[in-house]
Amino acid sequence: MELGRERAKAWIYSVINPLLEALRTQSVFLKRRNWTFRFSSGNLEFIPPLHAYITYQGRPNWEDFISSNPSARERIENRDRRREELRNACNLAWRYLVDLEEFRQKVLALLNEFRAEEPPANHRVSGLPDEEFHRLVAERIVNDIGDIPDHYGDYRFWSRFRDELMQFRRGPSFEQMEQAGLQLGNCNNEVAAELTRVREELASKLDIPWAPYYDESLAVPGR
Repeated sequence: MELGRERAKAWIYSVINPLLEALRTQSVFLKRRNWTFRFSSGNLEFIPPLHAYITYQGRPNWEDFISSNPSARERIENRDRRREELRNACNLAWRYLVDLEEFRQKVLALLNEFRAEEPPANHRVSGLPDEEFHRLVAERIVNDIGDIPDHYGDYRFWSRFRDELMQFRRGPSFEQMEQAGLQLGNCNNEVAAELTRVREELASKLDIPWAPYYDESLAVPGR
């Protein structure tokens, strides 16, 4: 059966467009090497599997699109595998740091130095006990965080000791993580190119706008 306009519009508006917007957002994080890793969940907060961007109402359209477009499905599945590789690599790099005695002792020493020179009002740097603060610091290092907002509890600590602590961002686990991030970025680009190609093809063949819009000519005249 030949694909009709309404089915194609459902693909474009509820599947392709949300995915392209998500991939654009992810590219910002990936270029910064901020994997949005969170140690509390072990996940990449803002780099989820692509199906996570499809609304509940759009799930049937997603399933239809995936089953009907094997080239796009293959690229999306490969991309999600690369995403899982990056998630695993982030967990390994983070675990390497938190298990490193030299790192734990360094964070604690810097924390004591910070408190010795800062007023008491600035002593609380996180909601974690002091002996677990290195877990948050390791997360910052994994995500290659530069500046953080000044309302964060560890803003002053991180601004002061960031460069010194970033010296721990080295070794095989971090090299593996960087490579996984690069591969995910490449896969994201491949998915975006394929989705754009499909959208252009459908829009041209069936005369469909790339996004829904309000046509004033169809409005009922006021009475």
